[in-house]
Amino acid sequence: MSKTSKAQSERRPILFIGIGRQRVGKTTFLNTVIQAVREQGANLVIWNADLLNVTYNLPLFHDDVLEPPSADFDDVKSWLEERIQDQIDGQYNAFLDVGGGDTPLSRLVREIPIVQTLERQGIRVVLAHVIGPEQADVDYLRHFTAQELFAPEATMIVLNAGLVMSGRSASNAFASIKSHPIVTDALAHGAKLVMMPPLSCMSQVTDRGLTFSDAAEGVVKGEHARLSFFDQERVSIWWTKAVPAFIDSIPPLWLPASRRTVSMENSAIGPKANAEEQSHA
Repeated sequence: MSKTSKAQSERRPILFIGIGRQRVGKTTFLNTVIQAVREQGANLVIWNADLLNVTYNLPLFHDDVLEPPSADFDDVKSWLEERIQDQIDGQYNAFLDVGGGDTPLSRLVREIPIVQTLERQGIRVVLAHVIGPEQADVDYLRHFTAQELFAPEATMIVLNAGLVMSGRSASNAFASIKSHPIVTDALAHGAKLVMMPPLSCMSQVTDRGLTFSDAAEGVVKGEHARLSFFDQERVSIWWTKAVPAFIDSIPPLWLPASRRTVSMENSAIGPKANAEEQSHA
């Protein structure tokens, strides 16, 4: 096995980044994954560089989110460099929300080959392109793949089924996206296609600033009214059934290690290690 392929098959610290157009559900996607893996026992830090989004952002749900000192473009870019350097030094997992449009991260990846740089320093970059059923949602993917600015091996195309209009099935709504040349080319180069399950009362949960576990249990936050019994049940079914299946569709090495994944990986490695020891005995 080559050095590169071996590195890709090993557990490494993760820099997990969600990108895409405005209002495609990047923050919802990141928030869902963060809550799910933390509930499984994963350790990670959260960086929020999307300071233009003040109504619905990651600090609303997590009290340990790190943010730049200001929304100034250059300040955010410098802050990102500092955070990435700190991750290299500390070798820990991080999730990053950068917002949409021309971001400081976009400027940074135009200056240096950030993926290769981090990979050499032992960090696996995981890039999640979050898109809806509109053709224009593929533009971000087109931009990065066409210029190979930011195309790590661990690349996901996340189809957000929550953006599908009522009365249409997700499979039908995303049919043209799945067959788009940019998407098929990305898949041919190793990208992974995943479908984020919809939650019909998502806005009821996020407007209240509730975690999904709290929403399912009927917790009240601030002056907001309690979720209806039916919405509590909808969240519970989604959180305990749909979301775990969604998380399982993501390659395990593309996520921070949880208690379960560590146990599974140790079980898989154990017999192999024992066999190797016996072969050298």
